[in-house]
Amino acid sequence: MSDPIEQFLPVHDHRAVHEIRLAAPPERVWAEAMALTPAELPLPRLLMALRSLPQRLRGGGAGVLGGSAPLAELFRADGRWITLVEEPGRLILVGRAARFSSPVPDGPSAVQDARGFAAWTAPGLSKAVVLHEVVPEGAGSRLVTETRIRTADPASRRVFAAYWFLIRPGVGLIRRSVLRAVARRCAGPAGVRGPLAGSR
Repeated sequence: MSDPIEQFLPVHDHRAVHEIRLAAPPERVWAEAMALTPAELPLPRLLMALRSLPQRLRGGGAGVLGGSAPLAELFRADGRWITLVEEPGRLILVGRAARFSSPVPDGPSAVQDARGFAAWTAPGLSKAVVLHEVVPEGAGSRLVTETRIRTADPASRRVFAAYWFLIRPGVGLIRRSVLRAVARRCAGPAGVRGPLAGSR
């Protein structure tokens, strides 16, 4: 089976991978990850509220972390992130095309499905993909999140590189917060007993 993230963004300028090992079985980890809500992520909510301030001042919404439904549902309803691949119980890959370094990130309205995302390219904008995958590991699981970004042209790539340098610590904090929140959800009698978190 081909790796979906390689299928959609094999060449990338920036990449961040974080993971956590859990004693819970894959089906439990997946269920808890899909049920996670923004209320369980106070620090990421604060960071995203600050990032979305220009958008909200222009009358836009608060973004996916501004809702109360499970994050998985909010991402699907948001419209800006496209579900590229979903294998329930194992992985979900979402993508977005936008000018992420802009105070109000804008993207092409023509990119509305996986095929359009794969084919689209234009100067000035970037493609981002985010993978969440549950990997069986012994009697437990490993929950992995990977982010990749590719910008179309050299000039915009330099601009985004400076932006990525500034936001990467926050991106890592958000990803690790999500992993720890899933671990807390799995911490019942059949769940986690001392998760070992790491990143690479």
